[in-house]
Amino acid sequence: MVSYAVLDLDGTLLRGVLGTRYLEDLIEDGVCDKDDGLACLRAIRGYASGGHSRRQAMTEAYQAYAQALRGAAVAEARETATRTWRACRDELFPFAGQLIALFKRYRYRIVLVSGNSELPLWEAVADLGLHSAYGARLAESGGRFTGELLSTPGLPGGKAAVVRELMATGDVERGVTVAVGNGGIDAEVFTHAGAAFAFEPDDELHALSSGRDWHVVDRETILATCSVVLERLNRPKEQEK
Repeated sequence: MVSYAVLDLDGTLLRGVLGTRYLEDLIEDGVCDKDDGLACLRAIRGYASGGHSRRQAMTEAYQAYAQALRGAAVAEARETATRTWRACRDELFPFAGQLIALFKRYRYRIVLVSGNSELPLWEAVADLGLHSAYGARLAESGGRFTGELLSTPGLPGGKAAVVRELMATGDVERGVTVAVGNGGIDAEVFTHAGAAFAFEPDDELHALSSGRDWHVVDRETILATCSVVLERLNRPKEQEK
């Protein structure tokens, strides 16, 4: 059986918003349409400032993102993603490396599930030695983006769809699959996990965690709490009797 550790990125492993930096870099590199790229940034920042609901902001951001990259060369967008991740990796929380090592010690397949573009996420996967990533994905044809959105994990139901895709393989053991996130949308993953860790959760996730067996942690407690829980989850069955 396969055990997954499903991790959010922004605000969970990384300070700030990876997607914001990526859009800024795409515009600076001349890879995407500037006006649509700026519209995407406005939508993201509108949500961050509390001016828009998550659904409204992410819908607008995804639409603008798709239009911004319509007709753009995939190879150029990947080059920019590499530059973006190199700049952002310094914003990883200090505990991130140890947390990843802890999951690897117990042989979890570590999967990033984020509302960000998949391209910089895959750069993080390669750099950190993770298993895979699921993010906003655009259709491609002839080496260019068509402008069609294929996946939108940042919208309601998006992360749940990723979990269903993982579980569809038939070899996923729910009881030892774990999840870490900081936002209300991460509850879509938590409800399918054997253990869930709400890291410095926003108000929505904090409220959802009340009365559930989800572990509310912060940057000072996450490593110790995860260590104890993972040891228990992975203890041989005969030792539990």
